[in-house]
Parts: sequence; C-alpha cells; structure tokens
Amino acid sequence: MKKVIFGAAALLFSGALMAQTNDVNAGTMTGINGTSAVDADYVSPLAASSFGGNSGESIQNGNGNKVMVRQAGIFNSTYTDQADGLGSGGNQARIWQTGEVLPPPSAFNNEADVRQRGTNNKSTSIQEGDFNEAITRQGMKEGTLGLSKDNVALIHHGTGQQGEANFAMTEQDGEGNSSKTVQQFDNSDARTIQEGDFNIGDIKQNAGPDSSAGHEALLEQYGDSNVSRMRQNGDNRNTARSVQVGDSNLSNQNQTSVGGSGVGNNALVDQGTNFPFAAYGNSQSALAGVDNITNAGFNGDSENAEALQNQVGNANDAYIGQFGDGSSVGNHAAQNQNGQSNEAGIIQNAFGNANGGDNYARQDQGEMGVSTGDSNIAHIGQNGTDHKAYQRQYGDSNSALSTQRGTMNYTSTYQGGNGNALETGQRGTMNEILVVQKEQGWGGHSYKVSQNLPGGTPVGNPNGGNVADILQLGPNGDFATDGEGMDFQSNQNVVSPNALNATWDIANPCGAPGSGC
Repeated sequence: MKKVIFGAAALLFSGALMAQTNDVNAGTMTGINGTSAVDADYVSPLAASSFGGNSGESIQNGNGNKVMVRQAGIFNSTYTDQADGLGSGGNQARIWQTGEVLPPPSAFNNEADVRQRGTNNKSTSIQEGDFNEAITRQGMKEGTLGLSKDNVALIHHGTGQQGEANFAMTEQDGEGNSSKTVQQFDNSDARTIQEGDFNIGDIKQNAGPDSSAGHEALLEQYGDSNVSRMRQNGDNRNTARSVQVGDSNLSNQNQTSVGGSGVGNNALVDQGTNFPFAAYGNSQSALAGVDNITNAGFNGDSENAEALQNQVGNANDAYIGQFGDGSSVGNHAAQNQNGQSNEAGIIQNAFGNANGGDNYARQDQGEMGVSTGDSNIAHIGQNGTDHKAYQRQYGDSNSALSTQRGTMNYTSTYQGGNGNALETGQRGTMNEILVVQKEQGWGGHSYKVSQNLPGGTPVGNPNGGNVADILQLGPNGDFATDGEGMDFQSNQNVVSPNALNATWDIANPCGAPGSGC
C-alpha cells in the first residue's frame, strides 16, 4: 500500500511512470512548488509490457483533436500527447481501462498518461480495479504557443470492478482550469497541482462500501482566486492537505469517519506557504502554555484567504495555518468538529509583521444538546492587530486555549457542559476577552485569563487598556439568557465553496463505437 508522506521533502513519490512499478515519480513531473519542466524525462511506453499487458502511444498535433483509448486486462499502459496547434488547443482525450480477468473480477496495474497543451482541452481517465495509476497534465507549463487556460480534467478510480490502492495525479498550468478526482474504495492516493489564477481543484475519496483503511490527498495551488475542495469518507486515518500560495484563495475540506476504530482523520490547510509548517507545530504544541506566538522572520503570501474544515467522528485532528500578515485584507479560518477526543488548531500570522492583522478564526466542537462533544481540545494563536478569535464547545471535559499578541484584538470562548477548562492570554494593549461557561450538571468549569502576562516581560506597550468579561453559570444560574447571547462573532462564518458538477464527465469524443469522429 503506497502512502503520500506529508513532510519537508515528502511531496515526491518514488518510481517511474510506465515502468509497471505502481510508484509514480511525481518529482520528475513537477518540483515541490510546481515549477520544474518535465518533457525531457519521458520514456516511450511502447516497449513490450509484462504479463501480456498491452501498451500504446497516441500523438496528435494541431487543434481540435480527439482520441479515445479502451484497454481491458492487466498491466496495460497508454500515453497520449495532444499539441495546441496555433495555441487554441480544443483537444479531447478519453481513457478507459478495465477488465474481468481475475477472481473476483478486477483489472489492475494499468497506467494512463495524458498530456494536453493550449486552451479548452478536456480529459477523462477512468480506471477500474486495483493498483492503477492515472496522470493528467494540461498546459505543460502554459503551452508551447501561449497561455494555457480553461482546461478540464477528470480522473475516476473505482466503479464496477472496484478500485483499491490507486494513484491519481493532475497538473494544470494557466488560468481558469478545473480538476476533479474521484476515488472509491480503499487505500488510494491523489495529488493535484494547479499553477495560475481562477483555478478549481476537487478531490473526493470514499473508502466504501466497507469503510476500511482510508485515503491520502494533497492539493496544491499557486496563484490567486483559486478554490480547493476535498471530501473524504471512511475510517482508519484519512489524510488531506491543502496548500495555497497567493491571495483570495478558498479552501474547504470535509472528513467523515464512519467506523468505530477511534483512529480518526487528519486535515491540514497551509495558506501562504508550501512548506509544511503543520499549522506551526500543531499550534506550537498547543500554544506552549498559552503565549509566545513568534514575531517576524517569515511573511507568507496569503491575503483575503478563507479556509473551512469540517470533521464528523472521533479522534480527529484539524489544523489551519494562514501565514500572510493581513496588512492589506485579513484571512478567515473556521473549523467544525462533531465527535469526541478531537483536536483543532488555527495559527494566523505566526511569523509575520507585528503590525499586520485583521484575521478571523472560529472553532466549534460538539453540538448544542447532543452529548457527542466530550474530551475535545481547541486552540487559536494570532499575532498582530485587530484579530478576532471565537471558540465554542458543547460537552464535557473539553479544553479551549488561545493567545493573541498585539493590540486591539478580541477573543471570545463559550463552553457548555461539565468540567470544561479554558485559558487565554493577550500581550499588548487595548485587547478584550470574553468568557462564558455554562454548567449543565454539577461538574463545574475553570478558567484562566492573562492580559499583558504579568510576571514575564511583556511584549508591546505595557500601559494596558485591556478588558476582560467573564460569566460562569451553574445549573440554576440567573444569567442563562445572557450566556447564550454573548457571541460577538456570530455574523462572521466562513462559507463553503461551490462544488464542481458531481456528474461531470467527458463523453465519448467519437460518439458511439464504430461511428467514427
């Protein structure tokens, strides 16, 4: 079983395409930040395939070309290269690899490589069975005759012949491109890379119907006004990572754990850098005793970005790192977890300009009136000015931590249940803290608030001007109505981006079989 490892050098996979090893070397297709050329590394697949597999190569020059390749069996490979002619492109490619050759019926170890240059190209690769690899590249570093844009790519793994342990990779250059990857059943990996503006990337992975071991996905976008969307359903540790470098980008990740293993899923968003900060050391190791979000040293490329993550199930963890300083337009981040023993963390402008700001972070754990939000941890760290942080937890034995470093920041925490604890700290001046803890039984709550952190060496102006408002309610408290209404962040939700069309597919470019093009 292959797995994508998300580390500093981990955006590279081992092996070579068309070599029938089931390990794709994505490092020869793109650099870590998607800037390397690739054509010189290609080796023709026309050498005889092993175990009776078929192989083929389709080369088309000019505009408006169409190709359809259908292969049934095992160890098949196909390579398609369509040029952009006068720069207009308009090529179409459809690859379908399947076969009923083994008990149970399954195709496996098939490989498909599609390359298209120019504009308005369309590609669909469908692979049924196990251990297959599909690679689609559009634009090929913006085409040979001009800018590449408005390309569409679909890779679909797993249908009637099931589909486990498959690998999909899409790379698109230019503007207005769309990529969608769908993987069904278990243990599959997906990677999408988009360079340019106004692109849409969508990865959907469903470890069904048995909901056993999950998937891994990596979606990278370099440019402005891009949309990233990932959905994962399964158990036993799905992993999703979204990387966006540029401004006005939007990231949305949803994970659902349907099994009972308690292993949970992992979701990570990095906006402003392609280096895997892991949301700054998993929120600086849960904010290191509440305080010390580092000043200066790194200023990421992220303004006016939005990130939203949703998780359902137990033992999940979710992290968002937004590394722009918010000096122009701030970033927004939100996370929702429904279950037990989950952990969520958001870091904003951790290394950036101390005068940057205007970021917003919100985290919700558990549901009102539902006892599925116990033993959760949430933490937020913000550096700069005019930040807002809001955390809301329902359930028992939860913990909420936050720290803000700068001036005119606001933080609000609401906890409903029993035996919850929170700690929040603010370094600087003109900051405000709001705490609401509403006891629903006899467990009791606890809080700790520190402003300018007395006992240490305050960073910023020690003159103060800070405000703290704390409300703790027992089971028969007199301020129940006030407690429910003390949410000054209620009108700042981060919205989910629109999905790509769920039925999107490139039809047979040549019509019915035998009808010709």
